Amino acid sequence: YKAIAFSETGDMALAERAFQSVSLFSASQSMIWRIRHHLRYGALDKASALIEEGLKGEQSAAIWPYASIAWRLTADARADWLDAHGALVSVLDIREDLPPLDQLRNHLRGLHRAKGEYLDQSVRGGTQTDGPLLSRIEPEIRTTREAILKAVRKYVSELSPIDPAHPLLGHRRDRRPRFAGSWSVRLRGEGHHANHVHPQGWISSALYISLPERTGGSGDETAGWLTLGKPQESLGIDLPATRLIEPREGQLVLFPSWMWHGTLPFPEGERLTIAFDVAPPR
Repeated sequence: YKAIAFSETGDMALAERAFQSVSLFSASQSMIWRIRHHLRYGALDKASALIEEGLKGEQSAAIWPYASIAWRLTADARADWLDAHGALVSVLDIREDLPPLDQLRNHLRGLHRAKGEYLDQSVRGGTQTDGPLLSRIEPEIRTTREAILKAVRKYVSELSPIDPAHPLLGHRRDRRPRFAGSWSVRLRGEGHHANHVHPQGWISSALYISLPERTGGSGDETAGWLTLGKPQESLGIDLPATRLIEPREGQLVLFPSWMWHGTLPFPEGERLTIAFDVAPPR
């Protein structure tokens, strides 16, 4: 934990010394943190070696986001294989299958009872609902759940053929979608999501229910947009987003859970979304 703290707070020398003293047993437990440490300080050879080792083990779901970074930084052809040249991101308009958006907005607002964001979550300047949102029994939520399941089934049915080595394409397609988590986020002016991933999921999402009015003006063109592929800021890695998506009300974006994603801040108003993770098929 000392090694992790030193690395994450920017003390490279002390982190190096602490990581070297970690026992072999603890080293396997700290693999993600050591990969982050090596990426942060530009030791791509060390990071890549750990990534190759980690992809063969039980932690592989948590390793893929870092593999995507390392492969892009080293121009490894597997970076294109991993994101299938952008074909794994789907933008669907499901507004017709949702309950009236005004009705759904009002219902979701009533569920946002927290006064601030949770610790260790991606939300900045907003709130997140508690508990599995799509397990609720209110008519608005049940109708929304059915609309989402319909869209997820469509997304899965249109995926490329099974590739056993791939973290998204390697899974079976003959199981009913299961949710690993579901929630709503309400952001206020200057709110955003820090870039992050969902290692417990297979497919992740953003469903837009309410968006702030466009204010225009210089430099405001992409305010509030979804970013995909840009690493977490605390890693200090200068890689651009692989895709920027302009949100629209009633629009659902689906993408692999290992893919880095976040949002850009917007100046004012409300941004109300539903998000969920589809669990890996069993």
